[in-house]
Amino acid sequence: MATVREAIAQAEVTRVLLCVLSLDFQAAFNRLFHEYLFTILRSYGFSDWLVERINSMYEEAASSIQINGHVSGPIPIHSSVRQGCAMSMLLFTLCVNTLPRILDHKLPGIRIGKRARKTVVVAYADDITIFVTTPTDVPVISYAIQCYEKAWELA
Repeated sequence: MATVREAIAQAEVTRVLLCVLSLDFQAAFNRLFHEYLFTILRSYGFSDWLVERINSMYEEAASSIQINGHVSGPIPIHSSVRQGCAMSMLLFTLCVNTLPRILDHKLPGIRIGKRARKTVVVAYADDITIFVTTPTDVPVISYAIQCYEKAWELA
C-alpha cells in the first residue's frame, strides 16, 4: 500500500493524471488449472525433472464429500493449489505474475520519487493494482486481462 500512496502523492505533486485500478480475481487460488501451472513453470525454464515432481503432487488429486455419514466417490481436482503446502504461494505467484509482466511491458506507468524506474503494477497475491496514466491505457489493460483470464481458464 505504501507504493500506492507514493504514486498518488507523486501524481498530485507533478500534476500527472492518475487512475488507480484495483483488481481482485475471484477465487483465484481455486481457479488455477494444473495444466496452466505446468505450462508456466516450463516457460520460466524450470527443468522437466522439477515440473514432473510438482506434477506428481497434483496428478490424480481427488476429494470426497461426506454428508450425514455418507462419503461420496472421489471427485477429481484439476485446479487449485494445495492448502497448507509451503510451495503453493510460490507456484501461485509464478502463475499470477504473467499479467503484471505484460502490463509492465505495455504501459507507461508512473515514476515515483527519485527512482528513475517506472511503476505500473503492484501485486500482492491475487490483488493487483494498476496505475493508469492515459486514457489509451484502458483498452490495453482490458485486452491483457481478457487474454490472461482466457489462458488461466483454458490451459
